[in-house]
Amino acid sequence: MLVALTEKQELFVLHSNLSHAELRRLKEEKTFFCPQCGEPLQMKLGTIKMPHFAHYSKSQCESRFSEGETFQHLQGKQQLYELFKTLQLFVELEPYLKDIQQRPDLLIVKNNTAYAIEFQCSSINGERFIERNQGYVQKEIVPIWIPLTPIQKVQQSRFQKITVSHQLQLFRNGQNQPRYIMTYHPSTKQFYYFSNLLHLNGISFISKISQIPLLQQHFPFYQPKPLTTDEFSFIYKAYHQFIKEILQRKVLLSRKGVNDLFLRSLYELRLNFQELPNFLRVPVFGSEVMKECAVEWQTELLYFLHLCGIRVNAVNEQTVAEFLRWSNRECSREILQLVLRYANLLKALGIENAKSSVHDSHLKDLLYRQFLATEVKY
Repeated sequence: MLVALTEKQELFVLHSNLSHAELRRLKEEKTFFCPQCGEPLQMKLGTIKMPHFAHYSKSQCESRFSEGETFQHLQGKQQLYELFKTLQLFVELEPYLKDIQQRPDLLIVKNNTAYAIEFQCSSINGERFIERNQGYVQKEIVPIWIPLTPIQKVQQSRFQKITVSHQLQLFRNGQNQPRYIMTYHPSTKQFYYFSNLLHLNGISFISKISQIPLLQQHFPFYQPKPLTTDEFSFIYKAYHQFIKEILQRKVLLSRKGVNDLFLRSLYELRLNFQELPNFLRVPVFGSEVMKECAVEWQTELLYFLHLCGIRVNAVNEQTVAEFLRWSNRECSREILQLVLRYANLLKALGIENAKSSVHDSHLKDLLYRQFLATEVKY
């Protein structure tokens, strides 16, 4: 922790501009206490870990709030604190919110709205994530989560294939598409944005990656620009190249043969996996909830409609629910909406069955306008 109370009950914050000599003097002259439990704290001035406060002995307070803070966590929230001070925002470091018994890394107030900033370096399960957000909402505080950048995943290329863990997917921002993940890394003092995420399969995505230096960040935080038409053409081409590779592995390595629903769908619809219609490999927003590659469930949907004699224009929520049961898939609300979204795209394209065709430029234009374009700008 970076905040303590003095004997006079004054709040003391460990700033990065405090020299070790000054800190050693303060350590000898003052006694510090935990703002939460009131127990004495020791100021640690090691040569490996950055200066911080810690309880003298393991306490319930420390185990509940500190969670064995890493160097990156301490350094990151200190840097964020100093950024917000530079931006002349009202900011508190490690405030204890007694009503909900939570302690965000930082609390900002701007235009009468409070924001809890959580710089997340350790793993957190979905239930705990939801619980903490609900606590903030109860206090009318807007939660903003900034996960530590998985720096090993970041390459020099602006667009790349990346794996996005389920943990990292918790921190997606934006209700409008395309959603994005804003991360931060204290060693580089850079914000990294993973935006325009197109799902491939499992936890693999194609992403646009952009960076903003710490001192160029604003608050509210910058949001990613929409893809330009040229950028979309590039990422669309890359997407289909990855789909081609996934299909080749699927066909060559599958041991199920026609017992594999996707392969049976191809066979029954008389489709060649190397020359699939372009509307059967569409990057639909939210495809990650289905986990497998979009081309699989999209082809299986067309096969289901073929078997049942259902026209694309007649597809509704009940049809989608029956398809999901038939294909032994979870019938969650998210998955229902995903398949309906795809069916509506087929309707807009005038697709009647698996033998229909649509010009690639028309499909690309519709995807760009309806599924990947956004009005959010820097």
